Amino acid sequence: MLYEKLKAYSDSGVYPFHMPGHKRTPTDGLPYEIDVTEIDGFDNLHEPVGCLCELQETAAKLFCSRYAFALVNGSTVGILSAVRAMTKYGDRVLIARNSHMSVYHAAELCGLHTDYIVPELIDGTGIFASVPPELIEQKLNADPAISLVVVTSPTYEGVASDIERISAICHAHGARLLVDEAHGAHFPFSDRFPLSAVQCGADAAVLSLHKTLPAMTQTALLLTNDGELAKELSRQLSVFETSSPSYVLLASIDRCLNYLQNSERDFTAYIGRLTKFSEAARALHHLSVSFDRFNADEKVYAFDIGKLCIFCNGCMSGKELMALLRSDYRIELEMALGDYALAMTSVCDTDEGFDRLLSALIEIDSRCKSAEHTAKPVSRSLPRQQCTIGEALARDGETLDIDTAEGKVSREYIRVYPPGVPLIVPGEIIDSDVLSQLRRLEAAGNEIQSDRSTFPLVSICG
Repeated sequence: MLYEKLKAYSDSGVYPFHMPGHKRTPTDGLPYEIDVTEIDGFDNLHEPVGCLCELQETAAKLFCSRYAFALVNGSTVGILSAVRAMTKYGDRVLIARNSHMSVYHAAELCGLHTDYIVPELIDGTGIFASVPPELIEQKLNADPAISLVVVTSPTYEGVASDIERISAICHAHGARLLVDEAHGAHFPFSDRFPLSAVQCGADAAVLSLHKTLPAMTQTALLLTNDGELAKELSRQLSVFETSSPSYVLLASIDRCLNYLQNSERDFTAYIGRLTKFSEAARALHHLSVSFDRFNADEKVYAFDIGKLCIFCNGCMSGKELMALLRSDYRIELEMALGDYALAMTSVCDTDEGFDRLLSALIEIDSRCKSAEHTAKPVSRSLPRQQCTIGEALARDGETLDIDTAEGKVSREYIRVYPPGVPLIVPGEIIDSDVLSQLRRLEAAGNEIQSDRSTFPLVSICG
């Protein structure tokens, strides 16, 4: 195992006349003693033949794929590398609009022509539902030149799409499918979760170990079953990923994989905690948790029961609930947006943690009053494209207040954070619908972000 190998080297008495500069001298509690570089015996992440090759083979087996690449720059580097590996410069791609910013950045870097799918919203929530396979088929029929489809499954809130059908549709039209599965690394370890993307035929998938499994931040995997694609993924990872990978993070991946090989009992207990929590949460009168709501919506193909969307149903905002849990109960949630807040759970959560959250929600719920008017979610529409992302960013520009930018072509991304899904992308025209969405989101207390200026200032093409 990699971790034991690193510990043995640390204890061997060998003096490190090599990077990194801290020379494995622990002075502040950090694990310097196992932070080494690619010295003899410790393999090369970009050409693995030894212990890192074994690590990746173990990952592939555990995650039901033929090939697995360990990532130490997060899922972001996996997305960038996969998009470049699966397209040629200037290709046409189809992207689910609720994709991570790294997908857009990949399109920018690769000069791609983008078309988008906007999933419908789950009734009354503002949360994107599953990507309809029929809509992908319509898009591919209309534009046979599309070479790659990119979807996010599961989403930040845990909504999964029918990847098996989407994969079959893509392949029937000669397109590849890349799935951003960053939030679904735990899927293969219980049949109560949706099937993983590569099991369903996706050409490649990226998962963040650190989001829902016991692994350090920035640890992730890139998976594929395609041998030829694996070669190109390896080449592109050498472009986008650091040439000095952190062995602390690689050791964390190793420890996580080791844990997963003997985790069946823990996942059974985890499912038991989630089931107990969901049953108890049905007693809430004003607040509610996502289980029944997602099950009842026909636009949701499947969802991750480990993501707890707590709906306020007009009693307060999601941000107010999140702040209340933090200040009065010392419980920190993942995020809040509109009428809901999100609690992310994992196999490492305890009975005490679930009980504490449930008790807090019951107490808050008892103080709530029925809302006369539930806040309506802001609908999402697609602005019209004038040029590609890359072309817009290459143009000269000027900065205007967003209220005076109607009809102008955006030279930057404008998004609501969290979760960071862009309302407008470089090359798109800022129209009245976008301005209306932005005003309503801002009025509701949401954070609006842009990347070239400080909102409400926006960079437009000159």
